[in-house]
Amino acid sequence: MGAFDYIPVIALACYTFLFLVFLAAKKNRIVTSYLFVILASMVWTGGSFFMRIQLWPSYQFWYHVSLGGLLYLAYALFYFVNAFSGQRRPGFCKFWFLLLTAGFVANIPTGIFLKWPDLVLVDGNAVFVYEMSWTVGVLFAIAAGIMFHMIYIIVTNCKKDPVFRKQIEPTLAGIVLMFSGNLALLIPALKGFPIDILCCLLNAGLMFYALTKRRLFRLKMLTSEAVCYGASLIASVILFYNLSPRFLSFLKAYFPRLGGSNSTLVLGCLFLIVSLLFMLVWKKFLNAVFIKEDRMKQECLQQFSLTVSKSLRIRDIYEEITRAVKASTEADSVYICMQDHRDAPFSTVHTDKPLADNSFFLRADSPIVARLQEGDDGLFLKEFRYSVAYKAMWDSEKKLLAGLGVEYIQPLKDQGELVGIILLSHKNGKSRISADDVAFLAALASVASIAIKNSMLYEQAYREAVTDELTGLYNRKHFNAKMEELFLSCKKSSLVLVLINVDDFKLYNQLYGMAEGDRALQRIARVITASIGENGVAARYSGKEFAILLPHYDVLAAKKLTESISRQIYSLNESGGEYSIKRLTISAGISAYPYGASTPKELLDNVDLSVYHAKRSGKNAIRVFDTTVNGVKKLEESGAPKYIYQEYESTVFALTAAIDTKDHYTFRHSNNVAYYATSLGEALGMNQDTIEMLRQAALLHDVGKIGIPESILNKPGRLTEEEFGVVKGHVEASIGIIKHLPSLDYVIPAVTGHHERYDGGGYPRGIAGENIPLTARILCVADSFDAMVSKRCYKPGIPLKRVMEILREEAGKQFDPRLVEAFLSLLASGRVKVAADESSLKDLPPQ
Repeated sequence: MGAFDYIPVIALACYTFLFLVFLAAKKNRIVTSYLFVILASMVWTGGSFFMRIQLWPSYQFWYHVSLGGLLYLAYALFYFVNAFSGQRRPGFCKFWFLLLTAGFVANIPTGIFLKWPDLVLVDGNAVFVYEMSWTVGVLFAIAAGIMFHMIYIIVTNCKKDPVFRKQIEPTLAGIVLMFSGNLALLIPALKGFPIDILCCLLNAGLMFYALTKRRLFRLKMLTSEAVCYGASLIASVILFYNLSPRFLSFLKAYFPRLGGSNSTLVLGCLFLIVSLLFMLVWKKFLNAVFIKEDRMKQECLQQFSLTVSKSLRIRDIYEEITRAVKASTEADSVYICMQDHRDAPFSTVHTDKPLADNSFFLRADSPIVARLQEGDDGLFLKEFRYSVAYKAMWDSEKKLLAGLGVEYIQPLKDQGELVGIILLSHKNGKSRISADDVAFLAALASVASIAIKNSMLYEQAYREAVTDELTGLYNRKHFNAKMEELFLSCKKSSLVLVLINVDDFKLYNQLYGMAEGDRALQRIARVITASIGENGVAARYSGKEFAILLPHYDVLAAKKLTESISRQIYSLNESGGEYSIKRLTISAGISAYPYGASTPKELLDNVDLSVYHAKRSGKNAIRVFDTTVNGVKKLEESGAPKYIYQEYESTVFALTAAIDTKDHYTFRHSNNVAYYATSLGEALGMNQDTIEMLRQAALLHDVGKIGIPESILNKPGRLTEEEFGVVKGHVEASIGIIKHLPSLDYVIPAVTGHHERYDGGGYPRGIAGENIPLTARILCVADSFDAMVSKRCYKPGIPLKRVMEILREEAGKQFDPRLVEAFLSLLASGRVKVAADESSLKDLPPQ
């Protein structure tokens, strides 16, 4: 053996070790291709070495083995680059493999392309002499085609993806080094030195480094049984290969009786013992260095899974995620960002740094979010910076990520949908996330995603169970439970209960519809929530009632807070527009423990009594059940409610008198409409408040005609388009007069909509159907009926029978069908009589 024969032996030992390591690794296309490279390198190195030492069966056999290893190494490198770049072109791989195999197999029997060398003895040393012809170019052309194709793949992918360029650099350097080593054989100074084998070994090492950068290789694979046995065997063989001659000499010198077969037996036993010792030491060392950390991660993951499976509070799960990540990685800071709903940004919901900037968020259309949505793997920000997508990010996001020192981003996915992200950062910006950390974070994210989803479902179900759907406040059942809880916790302090009842809310719904009523309740709920903040508990106690619990409040402070809420609610519908909405008022009661009650039930009874007293006293008031404020223990329960509309009667008569001075017909018409409208309202079962409001709206619905010239009002012929436009303006004129009388603003919806059509073709707003207030729809029927049956200067009165037919024909077009049927029923039964002239007005029922 030559002086440098130890290099092929070491190379073979290293190849065997790497082969065993990756044989135990989790298989994928890249790992399989690397195994192919190692196997081809091993075959080439082994064939060359065994040919030089002329091992059995013949040097020609090992020549073919070496040549096959060299040729297939070129293909193995191509296959590795193809897999590493993510190319999916099996047709090219099969083509090169079949072409290379055909050339190699054809060369074996005859050496048609490259014949085996002749063995010549020179000065007693074996020398191999090659005779080459032009046919050798065929094999080299095939190999060159494979390599050029490989270079094309590398260049193309480097242009597309800068991250790939960083990852492939070690592999590219190894390939260049390997070819340089083969060319170096032509240098006379290196004759006899296996520079080609050494460079091929370095290439395998650089490719191994590329795999570690791609995080396709984990060091714990070194502790598998196959690797331990293989490493022990290789180490023992190398050791005994070098020391066995000296050991045998030692035995002969000091133990002459152990000669011949006995010394071989001793050497074999010693080899077995050393191999076992090597294996134990190797496994113990790797367990201490690598597996100990991995076992800690597994225990941490198990503990995390156990803890989050028992918790349904989302905040506890966030804290447990942070604790597990900090315990198992070297991250300085952990940020958890979640998405409230689809297309919303990913905002910071939790961090382990209480004083950190929690305003960080990533837009839903951020390139980072898009990258995380594409796959399940995490993202190293250092690698992502080389991508084109990173350049498309906003500068503000780049600065935030750099300022936080974010190194790694782990996605949280639910059934393939990205719902959150975990950001890991380091102060110095250096990468500390290993391949084991990546695997741990992926497993943790999988468990965390399920736990977060279950927690969110639980919290959503809990919120739906304890809150009112419309206002978002607590419902009555949960409020009562909270009151019992707070009553016990405030035994040594005070607890104030406030009950707020919205005045005339049924009338409000009738005027503006249920949808506007719901919006009003929502606005009131927001006022209450903003007013009490974190100092109390609010609930929707019933349809139009709200309850507030104020722990540790005194009665005077609670009364002041309630007054503030009352003022804000009164200002909710304040508007400078032409179409004003009735202002809301409240009647509120206050009761306090221990001043006005001694039990929760007594607290509720007394506050309910306070509200009742506020209602009986004229509404829009606050009453306190408390001896220190009222001076009495019980509130008065006697007395009758004041009929508030009587206060406005003189104003209504003043305006109708003004109409009469301008136009006697308009005054008479308004009285007739009031008669028909109130009769229809009674037939529909409306309450007295609404019927009175209808009467006043009917009397005032044409008050705007005061501003129309008499020449137009009393014109005997058909109005021109311009004149009709002037008449249509009486609606806005009516609103303009009434809105300056706040005490009468409740009639505005009816006055505004009495010329709207049920099919949407009316004026001034062109609304249709149920969007027209019910009172306005009633006025429309009453107004139109009186206009048809009445005699005017420009038309005779229409007979009642024909008017009833017109009402039926226009049902669903101009009029509400339900109201038409009700009004026709009144006419048919005689409960409503035609009041088209002044004599008929004497028979009108008293108002």
